[in-house]
Amino acid sequence: MLQHELWHDTIYEALAATVAAAGGPKKVAPKIWPALDESSAITRLRTSINPDHAQKLCLEEFVLLGKLGRDAGDNSLMTYLGRELSCEVKPLAPIEAKRRAKKVRMSALLAELARLSEDE
Repeated sequence: MLQHELWHDTIYEALAATVAAAGGPKKVAPKIWPALDESSAITRLRTSINPDHAQKLCLEEFVLLGKLGRDAGDNSLMTYLGRELSCEVKPLAPIEAKRRAKKVRMSALLAELARLSEDE
């Protein structure tokens, strides 16, 4: 079983741990940048998670990387962010996450329906 480090001193360490947990740069990079050739995507990922390089992940890429890590059972990014922002992070079981997402979506649809009904 893969043992994950419980404490990361920097966001870059948490990003590197997430990439490793999700299968490494060769597996992760093409998922983030499918339009790039594999070599370019890998180079871009490695520079994006290196604190000494100016090129960084955009917010959407950051979230996608977090999701890839989550799908691999890694919560390094959320654990790091939670600690830095003084928030408690509790991963949800996949079924619970789907249930909550469905409930939020239903609430939004009902609110939209109520708003449309008021307009008539």
